[in-house]
Amino acid sequence: MFRNTLRSSIARSVGGSCLRKALPTVYATPNIWRSKAIQLVNVTRSYALSTQGEEIEDKIDNISASEYGRIADEYLENMSDELEELSMDHEGIEIELVQGVLTVTVPPNGTYVINRQPANKQIWLSSPISGPNRFDSIQSKWIALKDGSSLTEIMENEISEAIQSPFKFESIEM
Repeated sequence: MFRNTLRSSIARSVGGSCLRKALPTVYATPNIWRSKAIQLVNVTRSYALSTQGEEIEDKIDNISASEYGRIADEYLENMSDELEELSMDHEGIEIELVQGVLTVTVPPNGTYVINRQPANKQIWLSSPISGPNRFDSIQSKWIALKDGSSLTEIMENEISEAIQSPFKFESIEM
């Protein structure tokens, strides 16, 4: 009786039928409740690209937290370095990279904030032109799942427009 009640309680809290013989060694004594192990089996995350339920590549989940940190930091550092070089030729451009947050001011556009989101394994962009966006690492590129746009391409296009000349990142993806 106790075993079935606990099993259904856990199943409800973790999303239904993902438990398969999950509580083989739960014991109840008059004063003590003990559990040796709870094993969740066949638990997967579901993603939808849109409200139509299109599938998203599993690639974004295949990156470990440490690999994500390395990739995201390298990306932000490369972007920061190239923007620093650009700022030498264009007055008013300011760049600051501190603890995974890249702040870029590009007149006349305004201030961009690009930051790591380790919990989601994403990079988030707040753009004064295109607004907020979230990017996942797919095939070594930071891609927005909502529209397939690339973080690199968005930044190149908006910066090119601001400085009124073509600008491309040399050391970033592509």
